[in-house]
Amino acid sequence: MRPIDHVVLPFPDLPSSRACLEGLGFQVAPDAVHPFGTGNACVFFADGSYLEPLAVVDHAAYADALAAGNLFVGHDAAFRSANDLPAFSGLALRSDDALVDRQTLAEHGPGEDGAVAFSRDLVAADGTSSSLSFRLTFARSPAGFNATLFFCQKLHRTSPDRSALTRQPNGATGLSRLVFVGELSPAARLLLESASGESVTADGDDALRLPLAGASLEILSDVAASARYAYTRSRPGGLAFAGIVLTVADLAATRARVASAGASDRPDRLTVPLDPAGTAFIAFEESPA
Repeated sequence: MRPIDHVVLPFPDLPSSRACLEGLGFQVAPDAVHPFGTGNACVFFADGSYLEPLAVVDHAAYADALAAGNLFVGHDAAFRSANDLPAFSGLALRSDDALVDRQTLAEHGPGEDGAVAFSRDLVAADGTSSSLSFRLTFARSPAGFNATLFFCQKLHRTSPDRSALTRQPNGATGLSRLVFVGELSPAARLLLESASGESVTADGDDALRLPLAGASLEILSDVAASARYAYTRSRPGGLAFAGIVLTVADLAATRARVASAGASDRPDRLTVPLDPAGTAFIAFEESPA
């Protein structure tokens, strides 16, 4: 099955992303800057996936990249102009060859021409720095699919030791589910199934499921999203990337580390909105024994 590399969470700026996530008990990595004007302050998990809070940190470089047709910046700019932040905007699937995966998507219809290759520095918890290189290729999102799906290929030969950065104070160990809310159109189904190589199946009433390596993508009706996560979409229609569910070792310990107003607390799940408007959420569930 296709593993999740990371999920993208745009914020208005990096200081607000750091304040929000540290308030939820996450260890946030030092800020990093992309050569095309965006920057991140990532949250890494022991399962190898990570959360990428994203902001524009160099507006001139960002504008130049947008004018040059940089796909990553183009998708980010389009999302920022159409959505309140913070909100989940993208899902990166791990790839051994992003160009081959792009071609496979193109054969099924939703592949997007072009690629983005870049390098950036990663600063570890001890202050040491290493250079990381990536290639990204993208799917063309159908109408009403309010997220970007793309492939992420690591081009660096030696991966840095992130073990210290994966020790989350709130106990989060990795991604369990990605939660989408709304109607799954035939075009959106084609996109998800072509990219993952898996089939979307029914998962009880008002829910669909797409299996991924170590996690799954959950598609809920508005009614089911309200019942499970106390989530209500601010804009009806289409399919929104509403939130993520993380596994923790001890939910009681997580509750003690997570400070948030408006949380929905159930015996088996703690769901926290990322802002008062409830545009996105992060939920915590205890790992099965």
